[in-house]
Amino acid sequence: QQSSQQQQQQQQAEDDIEDYALEPVITARYPKEDYPDQPLNIRLPHFCHPEGTDFIFPTREYKMPRIHHFVLTDSLGGKQYGTCLTVYEEFFPPGKEGEEYREKKKKDKSLPTFYAPRVLCLLSTYPYLSSFRTYLTQLYRLATSTNVMTAPIERYVQNICSEIPAPPPGAFEVKLNILGSTVRFWAPPADQPIPYVSLPFKVLFECLDIGNVLFAWYTLA
Repeated sequence: QQSSQQQQQQQQAEDDIEDYALEPVITARYPKEDYPDQPLNIRLPHFCHPEGTDFIFPTREYKMPRIHHFVLTDSLGGKQYGTCLTVYEEFFPPGKEGEEYREKKKKDKSLPTFYAPRVLCLLSTYPYLSSFRTYLTQLYRLATSTNVMTAPIERYVQNICSEIPAPPPGAFEVKLNILGSTVRFWAPPADQPIPYVSLPFKVLFECLDIGNVLFAWYTLA
């Protein structure tokens, strides 16, 4: 009878974790204060979770990291380009129940592991989306699967945000090496008929035939 009661309590604890609604919040940021002319968009967490922020719950299924992009446009037409890396980390609810489950799991490895999403987001007025994708991917690998990180992860974020110069429009490019990968930042001449966005065109050509690709290009120009 006692064993059956313990099983019921354990099942209830697992159900409570699965039903724990997660609210997206910004846990860390750089810089810590807004730029005077570019305040941080208060709805940024919603863009970091494009599937919606009302139904985020812990899951027993581990999901591979994924990348997505978005563009924020202000009232004056200014744009901020966002690149998000979503990873799934082991989750325990805050408070007494979470601590109790953590201690039980240390003793009983058969208990299920729960995961929750964490998003690392880079915002920039420059549309280097492919470069930011490579940088975030390699930074995550550096932090989780190697022992060669020589500084806190915040130092790497500060480096790309404040110390890596943006190349002037034209033929110059800036290169950044991280974990054996070269991240290139390049800006085309400023008089391009279509705004430059550093994204591969593979998906476009997979979805449209040549005629429709030319028509879309003509419409944008």
